[in-house]
Amino acid sequence: MIQRGLIVVGAWFALFQAGSAGAADPPAAEKSTFWVIPHTHWEGAVFKTREEYLEMGLPNILKALRLLEEQPGNRFVLDQVAYVRPFLERYPDQEPLFRRLVAEGRLQITGGMDVMPDVNMPGGESFVRQVQYGKGYYRDKLGIDVTTGWLIDTFGHHAQMPQLMKLAGFRSYWTQRGVPYREHPAEFLWEGIDGTRLATFYMPATYALLYGSPNDPAKFREFLVGRFGALDRNAPGPHRVGLAGVDVGVPEPHLAPMVEAFDKAPDSPFRARMATPSDFEAVIGERTDLPVFKGELSPIFQGAYSSRIELKTWMRRIEERLLTAEKLAAIEQMQGGGGASDLPALWRAWEPALFNETHDLASGVMTDHVYDDVVGGFQFSDRLAAEQIARGWDALAARIDTRGEGVPIVVFNPLSWTRSDLAEVDLGFSAKGVGGVEIVDDRGAVRPSQVVASTTYPDGGVCKARVAFVAADVPSLGYRTYHARPASSPATPPAPAPATVALENRFYKITLDPGTGALVGLRVKDGDWEVFKGPANVVARHQDKGDVWELYKGLDGGSNIAMKTVQPVPARGSAKFSDESHDAPGTLVSGPVYSEFRVAHSFDSGGYASTVRLYADLPRIDCTTTLVNNEKYVRYQVLFPTTIAAGKRFDEIPFGASERPDGIEFPAQNWSDLSGSGRGLAVLNIGLPGHVVTEGTLMVSTLRSHNLGAYGFGGGYEPGMSSEGAFQIGKEWTARYALLPHAGDWRDAGVPKAGLEFNHPLIARTVGSHEGSLPTSRAFVDVSAPNVVVSSLKPARGGGVALRLYETSGRPAPATVVKLPADIVAAGEADLLENVPALAAVAAGSVSVDLAPFQIKTLVLQRKPRAPTAP
Repeated sequence: MIQRGLIVVGAWFALFQAGSAGAADPPAAEKSTFWVIPHTHWEGAVFKTREEYLEMGLPNILKALRLLEEQPGNRFVLDQVAYVRPFLERYPDQEPLFRRLVAEGRLQITGGMDVMPDVNMPGGESFVRQVQYGKGYYRDKLGIDVTTGWLIDTFGHHAQMPQLMKLAGFRSYWTQRGVPYREHPAEFLWEGIDGTRLATFYMPATYALLYGSPNDPAKFREFLVGRFGALDRNAPGPHRVGLAGVDVGVPEPHLAPMVEAFDKAPDSPFRARMATPSDFEAVIGERTDLPVFKGELSPIFQGAYSSRIELKTWMRRIEERLLTAEKLAAIEQMQGGGGASDLPALWRAWEPALFNETHDLASGVMTDHVYDDVVGGFQFSDRLAAEQIARGWDALAARIDTRGEGVPIVVFNPLSWTRSDLAEVDLGFSAKGVGGVEIVDDRGAVRPSQVVASTTYPDGGVCKARVAFVAADVPSLGYRTYHARPASSPATPPAPAPATVALENRFYKITLDPGTGALVGLRVKDGDWEVFKGPANVVARHQDKGDVWELYKGLDGGSNIAMKTVQPVPARGSAKFSDESHDAPGTLVSGPVYSEFRVAHSFDSGGYASTVRLYADLPRIDCTTTLVNNEKYVRYQVLFPTTIAAGKRFDEIPFGASERPDGIEFPAQNWSDLSGSGRGLAVLNIGLPGHVVTEGTLMVSTLRSHNLGAYGFGGGYEPGMSSEGAFQIGKEWTARYALLPHAGDWRDAGVPKAGLEFNHPLIARTVGSHEGSLPTSRAFVDVSAPNVVVSSLKPARGGGVALRLYETSGRPAPATVVKLPADIVAAGEADLLENVPALAAVAAGSVSVDLAPFQIKTLVLQRKPRAPTAP
């Protein structure tokens, strides 16, 4: 995303001319080399829809192919499958030429993903699907393995990327954003949190350094020398690289002839070569002096973490549902069913969601008509995911022995450890006099239950009811069977809140303000300590004169340095707070499963509503905050001012966690934690990436009201395009998050598992009563190490089932035992593409795996062949 136009290009030229001042010619013994890489940056969708950009951009591939044919010395780069695949499908006559140019090495395919995704906000498994989809297409269609990582415009990069890229078969990583300072070396080894190192190529002067060059030899010489000198601080060695391309940019016919003429001139101060990324990688690969960078290349464009916030929730929802659908299909396959046949349908459901993870779309920085298209894509994926979940669920339920008194309920646990958590199910009754419901588990024990909502017959009996209960000890990646029986206990209606609202269980005592909903006390019984030093779970709204990308300022499209501005805690007087106004007192619901306080009132010109739910037997405190915004250029944050002094802040990143500095907003996955002096507080979230901790106050970004702001026309952005919908005026938005106070630090408290549980709820459904080959309760996969989780279980590409697990806490997990169904007879370690070099026999239904801190491993499992069916 580079702002384009004559004014911007002119500013670049002035900057680069200044950067070249005083540059001396290299020694005469050996000239330096400037490697020129032409490309076009495919936007996917941002200002135009997917189809509109294809109409605009596919001719650029035709033009690039023609130039490569006419100019043997020319080179070009293409990357995203979402761009290349439609080209080859719509212009099949061009495929032979396309294949030949790729084989000759003059047209290089980079990226190897469906799109150029955001990598911070979508989950880790979504990134793996990007690679599987993208590299799989190029492998199957063109017979090539893409090894150049090409995330040149992605808005920041987390510290597990080196491991993920290596496991996917990439040998390099190209980007222009996220280094800690402007003079950072252009070529370096990036070391991730597990110790993996990856050759990384940083473009300090953007991926458009050499685009827009003059078609005049003298002026071109001046242009190229200026651009070469602009890299003095970052690439002082004899080899430098410059990309020539912009957003949906047209290939430049004059570039290769100008480079050739420059190179032939005997007085040229350096050599110039048309090149592909692989050409430059090979030269840099000979160096043994590359510096090592450890950590994250983030944050970039912090405003994007909460602009069009609903899209972040969509990403989280679709990933959870598709991963569940894959797990059910894999379990069916492990049971001898046809789960592998679901793989094409699963990919059809994944692709629209993967496309919507394009860096601009995930960030919410699009125009309004593109936004509508994005939501439509998520809805399509959601429908297909629902179909696949229903198919897998029916196949599993049909095998379970569900006989017993009452309505059978099967509760499925999509996570890889035995857990007790909330389950909700819809029930219907035709009998007279039903006042409530009794839930009985498969061991005959009555579980506490609570009617969440119901409709009744004229005689007062229950017709339909949504019933909540805590399903205890649901097996790992497995299920437990319950039965619902009619009972006489009625539902508990909400009651007006007393003067002081107190919720209490065996873990905590909570005190709330009955008028405003502010959490004015949270006492942890273990250790007897108070979590908050002031009113908490309070929303602050303050002015933010930024745009959809940036907090508090307008967009700098070429921004490449990790943002370091410290965000203070919003101050009363300058910001509006949700506890500064109230209407009627809230209401309180009490029951055997949970107690919940609800309140709603005006919030300046908008509206505010809150729920705080405390479970009888769970340590998690679930919260929702609903906002109606009627102001432009504001942002909303939920504040949790803790008593934790000198604490350390860790956030979850894909497949791991990173410690982050005080005062700077970063994107978190499922959780953010502040711990110190033997105690801590974790905030779990569903689709709320933006987190910051300042002076002991955890702040969660819940909503921003902004538009595109000042953005130069180009790259598909045209006069008259609207982004006014991003102001969120009059829209009702509900944020879901949870609190987990704990002893010790985030590792001791099992926060990674708690975050996954909050985002992957138990699934409860009624089924028919019948015999079955499966018992009433069963685990299909179980992992021995508490710090190791299974992130994915799916039908594998080449047959069998692929299981991926990773270490969550930064501590080694040697000899981790993975228990499997008895029918699994062979297993082998694979890469992320599910290529497995060799399979080994599985003994006693389990495999042992050694995991280093934050290590990711994929296993491919094979079931014993089915016995032949008698004719």
